[in-house]
Amino acid sequence: MNKFILFLKQLLLTIWFYVGFFGYVVIYGSLVLLISKIMKMVSGKDKADSYLRKVVSNFGKRSFKLMGINVNVKKDFELKDLENEPYIIIANHQSLLDIPLIIGYIHPVGFIAKKELEKAPIISTYIKALGSVFIDRKNPTQAAKALRELRKKLNEGRKLALFPEGTRTLDGKVKPFKKGSLMIPYRYGIKIIPVTIDGTYQIIKKGDYHLTPHEVKVRIFNPINPKNFENEEELRNYVYNLISSEIN
Repeated sequence: MNKFILFLKQLLLTIWFYVGFFGYVVIYGSLVLLISKIMKMVSGKDKADSYLRKVVSNFGKRSFKLMGINVNVKKDFELKDLENEPYIIIANHQSLLDIPLIIGYIHPVGFIAKKELEKAPIISTYIKALGSVFIDRKNPTQAAKALRELRKKLNEGRKLALFPEGTRTLDGKVKPFKKGSLMIPYRYGIKIIPVTIDGTYQIIKKGDYHLTPHEVKVRIFNPINPKNFENEEELRNYVYNLISSEIN
Protein backbone atom coordinates (compact mmCIF):
# COMPACT_ATOMS: atom_id res chain seq x y z
CA MET A 1 0.00 0.00 0.00
CA ASN A 2 2.81 2.38 0.89
CA LYS A 3 4.49 1.76 -2.48
CA PHE A 4 1.22 2.43 -4.27
CA ILE A 5 0.70 5.70 -2.39
CA LEU A 6 4.27 6.76 -3.19
CA PHE A 7 3.75 5.91 -6.88
CA LEU A 8 0.51 7.90 -6.90
CA LYS A 9 2.23 10.90 -5.31
CA GLN A 10 5.06 10.69 -7.83
CA LEU A 11 2.61 10.48 -10.73
CA LEU A 12 0.49 13.43 -9.58
CA LEU A 13 3.54 15.58 -8.77
CA THR A 14 5.15 14.82 -12.15
CA ILE A 15 1.98 15.67 -14.09
CA TRP A 16 1.45 18.82 -12.02
CA PHE A 17 5.08 19.87 -12.56
CA TYR A 18 5.02 19.60 -16.37
CA VAL A 19 1.57 21.16 -16.72
CA GLY A 20 2.64 23.98 -14.42
CA PHE A 21 5.93 24.39 -16.26
CA PHE A 22 4.16 24.94 -19.54
CA GLY A 23 1.46 27.22 -18.16
CA TYR A 24 3.49 29.26 -15.69
CA VAL A 25 6.91 29.35 -17.31
CA VAL A 26 6.16 29.24 -21.03
CA ILE A 27 2.94 31.24 -21.23
CA TYR A 28 3.07 33.55 -18.20
CA GLY A 29 6.87 33.83 -18.40
CA SER A 30 6.73 34.98 -22.01
CA LEU A 31 4.25 37.68 -21.00
CA VAL A 32 6.55 38.82 -18.18
CA LEU A 33 9.51 39.09 -20.55
CA LEU A 34 7.40 41.12 -22.98
CA ILE A 35 6.29 43.49 -20.18
CA SER A 36 9.90 43.82 -19.06
CA LYS A 37 11.01 44.84 -22.57
CA ILE A 38 8.23 47.43 -22.80
CA MET A 39 9.14 48.80 -19.36
CA LYS A 40 12.76 49.07 -20.45
CA MET A 41 11.76 51.26 -23.42
CA VAL A 42 9.28 53.36 -21.43
CA SER A 43 10.66 53.57 -17.88
CA GLY A 44 14.32 52.62 -18.29
CA LYS A 45 16.57 49.64 -17.69
CA ASP A 46 16.63 49.80 -13.86
CA LYS A 47 12.85 49.67 -13.40
CA ALA A 48 12.51 46.88 -15.94
CA ASP A 49 15.27 44.91 -14.22
CA SER A 50 13.70 45.42 -10.78
CA TYR A 51 10.31 44.26 -12.07
CA LEU A 52 11.77 41.16 -13.72
CA ARG A 53 13.77 40.10 -10.66
CA LYS A 54 10.77 40.51 -8.36
CA VAL A 55 8.54 38.39 -10.61
CA VAL A 56 11.22 35.74 -11.13
CA SER A 57 11.89 35.55 -7.38
CA ASN A 58 8.19 34.97 -6.72
CA PHE A 59 8.18 32.33 -9.44
CA GLY A 60 11.07 30.49 -7.76
CA LYS A 61 9.21 30.28 -4.45
CA ARG A 62 5.87 29.39 -6.00
CA SER A 63 7.48 26.58 -7.99
CA PHE A 64 8.10 24.70 -4.75
CA LYS A 65 5.00 25.80 -2.89
CA LEU A 66 2.67 24.75 -5.71
CA MET A 67 4.36 21.33 -5.77
CA GLY A 68 3.79 21.02 -2.02
CA ILE A 69 7.53 20.86 -1.34
CA ASN A 70 8.74 22.37 1.91
CA VAL A 71 11.95 24.43 1.68
CA ASN A 72 13.79 25.02 4.94
CA VAL A 73 16.37 27.84 4.74
CA LYS A 74 18.99 28.32 7.44
CA LYS A 75 20.84 31.65 7.33
CA ASP A 76 24.12 32.35 9.09
CA PHE A 77 23.66 36.00 8.10
CA GLU A 78 21.27 38.24 6.16
CA LEU A 79 22.07 38.80 2.48
CA LYS A 80 20.57 42.28 2.68
CA ASP A 81 23.72 43.27 4.59
CA LEU A 82 25.54 42.97 1.24
CA GLU A 83 22.82 44.68 -0.76
CA ASN A 84 25.20 47.29 -2.17
CA GLU A 85 28.09 44.91 -2.88
CA PRO A 86 28.72 42.38 -5.64
CA TYR A 87 29.06 38.76 -4.58
CA ILE A 88 29.07 35.28 -6.07
CA ILE A 89 26.92 32.48 -4.65
CA ILE A 90 28.83 29.19 -4.72
CA ALA A 91 26.53 26.19 -4.41
CA ASN A 92 26.53 22.44 -4.94
CA HIS A 93 24.42 21.22 -7.85
CA GLN A 94 21.86 18.46 -7.28
CA SER A 95 19.17 18.95 -9.92
CA LEU A 96 17.46 21.23 -12.44
CA LEU A 97 15.44 22.63 -9.54
CA ASP A 98 18.53 24.31 -8.08
CA ILE A 99 18.17 27.33 -10.37
CA PRO A 100 14.60 28.27 -9.33
CA LEU A 101 15.55 27.41 -5.74
CA ILE A 102 18.42 29.92 -5.69
CA ILE A 103 16.39 32.56 -7.54
CA GLY A 104 13.40 32.18 -5.22
CA TYR A 105 14.88 31.50 -1.80
CA ILE A 106 18.28 33.19 -1.90
CA HIS A 107 18.42 35.99 -4.48
CA PRO A 108 17.27 36.51 -8.10
CA VAL A 109 20.80 36.39 -9.47
CA GLY A 110 22.30 35.72 -12.86
CA PHE A 111 24.47 32.62 -13.33
CA ILE A 112 28.00 31.97 -14.50
CA ALA A 113 27.25 28.98 -16.70
CA LYS A 114 28.81 26.81 -19.35
CA LYS A 115 28.00 27.70 -22.95
CA GLU A 116 25.83 24.61 -23.44
CA LEU A 117 23.17 25.98 -21.08
CA GLU A 118 22.65 28.93 -23.42
CA LYS A 119 21.04 26.49 -25.87
CA ALA A 120 18.56 25.13 -23.30
CA PRO A 121 15.03 26.00 -24.44
CA ILE A 122 13.07 28.48 -22.30
CA ILE A 123 15.37 28.31 -19.25
CA SER A 124 18.20 30.12 -21.03
CA THR A 125 15.85 33.00 -21.93
CA TYR A 126 15.11 33.77 -18.29
CA ILE A 127 18.59 33.43 -16.89
CA LYS A 128 19.91 35.58 -19.75
CA ALA A 129 17.42 38.27 -18.72
CA LEU A 130 18.84 38.10 -15.18
CA GLY A 131 22.31 38.99 -16.46
CA SER A 132 23.87 35.54 -16.72
CA VAL A 133 27.23 35.04 -18.42
CA PHE A 134 27.88 31.95 -20.56
CA ILE A 135 31.48 30.81 -20.87
CA ASP A 136 32.83 28.53 -23.59
CA ARG A 137 36.07 27.18 -22.11
CA LYS A 138 36.91 25.47 -25.41
CA ASN A 139 36.98 28.81 -27.21
CA PRO A 140 39.65 31.10 -25.70
CA THR A 141 38.49 34.17 -27.66
CA GLN A 142 34.86 33.76 -26.57
CA ALA A 143 35.89 32.93 -23.01
CA ALA A 144 38.01 36.11 -22.79
CA LYS A 145 35.06 38.17 -24.07
CA ALA A 146 32.74 36.53 -21.51
CA LEU A 147 35.21 37.28 -18.71
CA ARG A 148 35.30 40.95 -19.68
CA GLU A 149 31.51 41.01 -19.63
CA LEU A 150 31.54 39.28 -16.26
CA ARG A 151 33.97 41.77 -14.78
CA LYS A 152 31.78 44.63 -16.02
CA LYS A 153 28.71 43.15 -14.32
CA LEU A 154 30.59 42.65 -11.05
CA ASN A 155 31.89 46.23 -11.17
CA GLU A 156 28.26 47.33 -11.52
CA GLY A 157 27.48 45.54 -8.26
CA ARG A 158 25.73 42.56 -9.82
CA LYS A 159 25.17 39.34 -7.88
CA LEU A 160 25.87 36.03 -9.63
CA ALA A 161 25.80 32.32 -8.86
CA LEU A 162 28.14 29.51 -9.84
CA PHE A 163 28.04 25.69 -9.61
CA PRO A 164 31.76 24.80 -9.39
CA GLU A 165 31.14 21.06 -9.78
CA GLY A 166 30.41 21.81 -13.44
CA THR A 167 27.40 19.49 -13.65
CA ARG A 168 24.72 17.86 -11.52
CA THR A 169 25.64 15.14 -9.04
CA LEU A 170 24.86 11.53 -9.91
CA ASP A 171 24.63 10.24 -6.33
CA GLY A 172 23.58 13.23 -4.21
CA LYS A 173 27.08 13.87 -2.87
CA VAL A 174 29.12 16.98 -3.65
CA LYS A 175 31.54 16.30 -6.50
CA PRO A 176 35.05 17.82 -6.42
CA PHE A 177 35.09 21.40 -7.68
CA LYS A 178 36.61 21.93 -11.11
CA LYS A 179 40.18 23.20 -11.10
CA GLY A 180 40.16 26.98 -11.45
CA SER A 181 36.39 27.18 -10.91
CA LEU A 182 36.80 29.90 -8.26
CA MET A 183 39.40 31.88 -10.19
CA ILE A 184 36.89 34.66 -10.98
CA PRO A 185 36.06 35.61 -7.36
CA TYR A 186 39.70 35.03 -6.37
CA ARG A 187 41.14 37.20 -9.15
CA TYR A 188 38.69 40.07 -8.66
CA GLY A 189 38.42 39.84 -4.86
CA ILE A 190 34.65 39.29 -4.98
CA LYS A 191 33.05 37.97 -1.81
CA ILE A 192 31.75 34.41 -1.91
CA ILE A 193 28.48 33.25 -0.34
CA PRO A 194 28.72 29.46 0.13
CA VAL A 195 25.36 27.68 -0.07
CA THR A 196 24.41 24.06 0.46
CA ILE A 197 21.44 22.51 -1.32
CA ASP A 198 20.14 19.23 0.07
CA GLY A 199 17.00 17.47 -1.18
CA THR A 200 16.50 18.51 -4.80
CA TYR A 201 18.46 15.41 -5.85
CA GLN A 202 15.80 13.23 -4.24
CA ILE A 203 13.03 15.13 -6.08
CA ILE A 204 14.43 14.73 -9.59
CA LYS A 205 17.74 13.08 -10.40
CA LYS A 206 19.89 13.75 -13.43
CA GLY A 207 18.45 11.81 -16.37
CA ASP A 208 15.08 11.21 -14.68
CA TYR A 209 11.77 12.72 -15.77
CA HIS A 210 9.53 11.83 -12.84
CA LEU A 211 9.44 13.70 -9.53
CA THR A 212 9.31 12.40 -5.96
CA PRO A 213 8.12 14.58 -3.03
CA HIS A 214 10.98 15.44 -0.66
CA GLU A 215 11.88 18.24 1.73
CA VAL A 216 14.63 20.63 0.63
CA LYS A 217 17.17 22.15 3.00
CA VAL A 218 19.28 25.20 2.19
CA ARG A 219 22.04 26.72 4.27
CA ILE A 220 23.52 30.14 3.57
CA PHE A 221 26.98 30.47 5.14
CA ASN A 222 28.75 33.65 6.18
CA PRO A 223 30.57 35.50 3.37
CA ILE A 224 34.14 34.53 2.51
CA ASN A 225 36.73 37.07 1.42
CA PRO A 226 39.02 35.53 -1.26
CA LYS A 227 41.75 38.00 -0.28
CA ASN A 228 42.32 35.92 2.86
CA PHE A 229 43.67 32.99 0.82
CA GLU A 230 47.08 32.46 -0.75
CA ASN A 231 45.78 31.07 -4.04
CA GLU A 232 42.68 29.82 -5.87
CA GLU A 233 43.31 26.21 -4.93
CA GLU A 234 43.38 27.01 -1.22
CA LEU A 235 40.15 29.01 -1.57
CA ARG A 236 38.51 26.28 -3.65
CA ASN A 237 39.39 23.53 -1.18
CA TYR A 238 38.13 25.59 1.75
CA VAL A 239 34.75 26.30 0.12
CA TYR A 240 34.42 22.69 -1.05
CA ASN A 241 35.07 21.31 2.44
CA LEU A 242 32.60 23.78 3.93
CA ILE A 243 29.79 22.86 1.53
CA SER A 244 30.46 19.11 1.34
CA SER A 245 30.58 18.80 5.14
CA GLU A 246 26.83 19.55 5.15
CA ILE A 247 26.05 16.92 2.50
CA ASN A 248 28.68 14.21 2.30
